[in-house]
Amino acid sequence: MSTTPPIHAALVLGSDSFRLLVGIVEDGALRPLDSFHAPLRLAAALDAQGCLSPEAMDSAFDCLRTIRARLSDHALAAVRVVATSTLRMARNSHLFLPAAQQLLGHPVHVLTGEQEAVLTYLGVADGATHDPDTRTLVLGIGGGSTQLALGTGRHVQKVASLGLGTSRLALTFFSGGRIDAVSFAAAIASTRAKLGDETPAFGPGRRDRACGASGTIHTLARLLADNDLAGPITRTRLESLAARALGQGGGGAPLAGLGHLRLRDVTAALAILLGLMAELDIEELEVPKTGLRAGVLAELRHGRAALAA
Repeated sequence: MSTTPPIHAALVLGSDSFRLLVGIVEDGALRPLDSFHAPLRLAAALDAQGCLSPEAMDSAFDCLRTIRARLSDHALAAVRVVATSTLRMARNSHLFLPAAQQLLGHPVHVLTGEQEAVLTYLGVADGATHDPDTRTLVLGIGGGSTQLALGTGRHVQKVASLGLGTSRLALTFFSGGRIDAVSFAAAIASTRAKLGDETPAFGPGRRDRACGASGTIHTLARLLADNDLAGPITRTRLESLAARALGQGGGGAPLAGLGHLRLRDVTAALAILLGLMAELDIEELEVPKTGLRAGVLAELRHGRAALAA
């Protein structure tokens, strides 16, 4: 007698966007049933006191109402809702989180940066077809923070969480419409300095492959393709895309595929990724389809992930 695989849902309340993934596991592989993405940019909505504005919270609550209706379309066996950097940092998150939980009908778990890194890694590992002994470095760039995780198979060996995100970097180096080569070089240097003492633990001798697993990195991969720079993510391709972004900042032709994205955020993302790849000596970055949401689903299926000592 066959049984229907249980349906699980993962919702990530991120600094840039809210992302939902609903799926089942068939033959050991995740099959998505539904997904939803709302670019709310909460990190950019923090005021000088580190609080979310009432307008930002209202927009987020409207989005959560939509997501709850979407969840009700599925016979769910389990739901896990997690929040990342901005809701870790916001001084008024104690007002936002209870209201969010009530709207969703599910608890919201605020992840530490290290937990976020582990779950992102697990999302990549769950969908991997590589030898389980392959040493994999997973990078995740968000609006408020950046995560690194290194491991083999489903075993995480080392993680780091940096207070370095696209929204923070954009406000620091590209505010007021100033997008030029000097500011861009300073943003890259700042990224490399933030990595600092963590570099040796994630360097070339510690890994066999490097992956980029976040919405920000997926966006950069898409922009490379849209601007005739398709192929694996390399520093050379990223530098070419950055040159075009700086050209637009100076009044030149706009990037293809920019759409609703803000040029300063894209430029900040380029600076972070180029800084990480230069400091860690990464020549080429793989971009798997899975990441944090898949890691949350993996946690639901396999039990809570543990960080190895």
